[in-house]
Amino acid sequence: MTKEEELITRWIDGELNPKEKTEFEKLYDARPDFYNSLRVEANASKDLLKSSFEFEKEIPYGDFFNNQIRKKIQDDDFDSNSSSGFLFDVLTWLRSPLTWAATACFIAFISVNPQSGVNGDDNIIVSTYSPDPSVSIVSAEFNEKANATVIVLEGLEPVPDETDFNENHITSYDRQGPPGFVQFYNNNDKLVYILETDEYGQPNVF
Repeated sequence: MTKEEELITRWIDGELNPKEKTEFEKLYDARPDFYNSLRVEANASKDLLKSSFEFEKEIPYGDFFNNQIRKKIQDDDFDSNSSSGFLFDVLTWLRSPLTWAATACFIAFISVNPQSGVNGDDNIIVSTYSPDPSVSIVSAEFNEKANATVIVLEGLEPVPDETDFNENHITSYDRQGPPGFVQFYNNNDKLVYILETDEYGQPNVF
């Protein structure tokens, strides 16, 4: 790019400093119509480009990536007190009654490995935990007839009758994407959760 072309470009973009402005004025005075036509054509090209692209297009999983950026900033300043910050991040997604119930069911499930033919006493789960201090687990045991772990909770808000449990029922998962990411899908192959493990081994669910 020649010196003249650089001055023209900076003039069109409105970026001339005082010294460059003086130099360009000498060129402009010699051929004002020529330079004015260049500016008109350049502005028309900019308008055409703007109209051809969607600058307001919604980003897929915008909340997820925003959370990743925020977490990366926090990790740059990681210290011994970061565990409390991590606990807060993890608990932010545990807001609905369904999440508390699902968490309790999961913990109860991994606490026992029921086998066919065992007696009733062996099916009692002796260790349970609720992440919400306002919710207590009255009982939790494996029901052979239902082939499921039945957990009785106290203090949990009522679940609306119209709630569709199939929407969040996990039927498959894959590990596509960056290392440490696991994506969970329901029976309609719709993405429900993304589990990410950071460099400190701390899980994040989105």
